[in-house]
Amino acid sequence: MKKELTIWHNKSCSTSRKTLELLQQKTDTITIRDYIKNPPSVAEIKKVLKMMGQKPNYILRKKDKVYLELFADKNLNEEQWLEAMSKHPSIIERPIVIAGEKAYLARPFDVFAAKEDLF
Repeated sequence: MKKELTIWHNKSCSTSRKTLELLQQKTDTITIRDYIKNPPSVAEIKKVLKMMGQKPNYILRKKDKVYLELFADKNLNEEQWLEAMSKHPSIIERPIVIAGEKAYLARPFDVFAAKEDLF
């Protein structure tokens, strides 16, 4: 049985586009979420991080313009980072792929593309 896949996608990101293309070659059961236009809630981000076994810092996009302008000099706790990510989704690293009960940050692309347990 194929796993249902969801990608938190940003079409302006080349890695996100490459990841989506890879997923589309492997399966037709993909939900594409433009997480910039449809930001995840704090609860959704927490769930994805739990599926990854990671903390908020793992998916924090520190090169993002919003991050650099608003957060680069901040020392926030985990809950504050979750709130910031939900309010400013561009600071979430991309793409994130949710496959069944696991979630992956699809970076670097080559490492992600080599995963055998996605499909």
